[in-house]
Amino acid sequence: MKQRIDKTGFVATIAVMLLMTVPLMIAPELSSTVMQRAYEYIGSNFGFLYVFLASTILPLLIWLAFGKYGSIKFGDATDKPEYNNFAWSGMLFCAGVGAGLLYWATIEWAFYYQTPPFGVEPMSTEAAKWASSYGLFHWGISAWAFYCLPTLAIAYPYYVKKIPMLKFSISCHHVLGGKENSLAGRFIDFLFRIALIGGAGSSLGFSTPLIAEGIARLIGIESNFTLEVLVVCTCVAIFATSVYFGLEKGMKRLSSANVWLSFSLLAFLLFAGPTVFIFKASISGLGTVLQNFIQMNTWADPFTESNFVENWTVFYWAWWVAFGPFVGIFVTRISKGRTMKEVIVGMLTFGTIGGSLFYMIFGNFSLYQQLSGNLDVITLMNESGIPEAIITVFEQLPLSNIVIGLFCIVCIIFVATTYDAASYVLASSATAELPVGEDPHRLHRTFWALTLALLPICLMYVGGYKIAQTAVLVVSLPILFVYMIMTYSFLSSLKKDYGAT
Repeated sequence: MKQRIDKTGFVATIAVMLLMTVPLMIAPELSSTVMQRAYEYIGSNFGFLYVFLASTILPLLIWLAFGKYGSIKFGDATDKPEYNNFAWSGMLFCAGVGAGLLYWATIEWAFYYQTPPFGVEPMSTEAAKWASSYGLFHWGISAWAFYCLPTLAIAYPYYVKKIPMLKFSISCHHVLGGKENSLAGRFIDFLFRIALIGGAGSSLGFSTPLIAEGIARLIGIESNFTLEVLVVCTCVAIFATSVYFGLEKGMKRLSSANVWLSFSLLAFLLFAGPTVFIFKASISGLGTVLQNFIQMNTWADPFTESNFVENWTVFYWAWWVAFGPFVGIFVTRISKGRTMKEVIVGMLTFGTIGGSLFYMIFGNFSLYQQLSGNLDVITLMNESGIPEAIITVFEQLPLSNIVIGLFCIVCIIFVATTYDAASYVLASSATAELPVGEDPHRLHRTFWALTLALLPICLMYVGGYKIAQTAVLVVSLPILFVYMIMTYSFLSSLKKDYGAT
């Protein structure tokens, strides 16, 4: 079947992308000030909505998985999963986390150690406990719940109700009355594409300076904006090539290779580093999260002005919300033949375990350098920046050049697989009809792969991780409200088709 591009949505998305990027290049200082004020306003006035959503989605997913709806199959009764569990979990993990995981897993503790939650004294033993633990929470089961709900809401109408399009708007199929091509449906897809571009741009804005710093350290040159742009171009070339070859030859192979490379890197750090400390800190961190999960998941910080929730928890929930529809569309595409329960349990467990391993090993190895006095990571980060601090942490290992080289390769592939999936989803969303089993045209996917490079280059030009954080929060706010409509629509559709539980 010849595919038609949704010209209106396509042109509108390109226009808004230019409106997002041109001001950043023309007036970087003014743009930075405006974005920071926007972050403060949204975080202060709407942050509680992100916390509320996080506290309600997980119980809803558990109810869906283990209730009567859990046996609903995404596909026909005779359909079997298209990908085995290893390939499926590898693709969903690589699409959902990107190189941002390696960035934050290594250094996030340093922020919490200096400005801990719950009024704990900075740089204290109690602060170290929370520093080792809070990243596990932010990248844990609540984060993957934000990804899982839109997956179900998209997969149900796509596979069960046979809606021949793979767009975010079909998650609101019941509310829209089956009119995804109406003005309201097109607007939902438009908001989704903007959120994905902003979220993807921010993610690459985090990871690219880190990759550039690693390469610069290996070859003995200074890391600068030019090198960062070259890294972006290299990553774009890789994931454009991957997109061109498709899911089976491109994304699947890259994801599987990166899972094995990541395991190798984690194993080396675990046994070449302070193994006993990493095990102790990891067990303690897991225990802290389990003991305090409800408090952490519902803490909106109404009685102090610490800004911890706004600066970190709201930022992460906004990131997952911005990426949620994208991950939902992509995981829908690779989940044919799986039941609702299999998708929920798989996403929540595989995703949480994968993220936790990086935080337990990378984060605690880095924290050990600070606590043992081997390296003043915090001073280095505050004075020289996050990328230099992270790479210097890895220089404390034996065979450090090999480790840094492998670390850069894993980062690049994570970037490639994330943007491979992002460009696939953008092309799907901008295609008028896409029946089950079909992929968007490869040239269409390649176009979006190339276009996605614009925003991260602009964000790096403006400078600072805070700008990338701000971009995520701003673009996620409209999607936050769509999440609520989507949830109502999905549950209403289940009740209509299968009856109430």
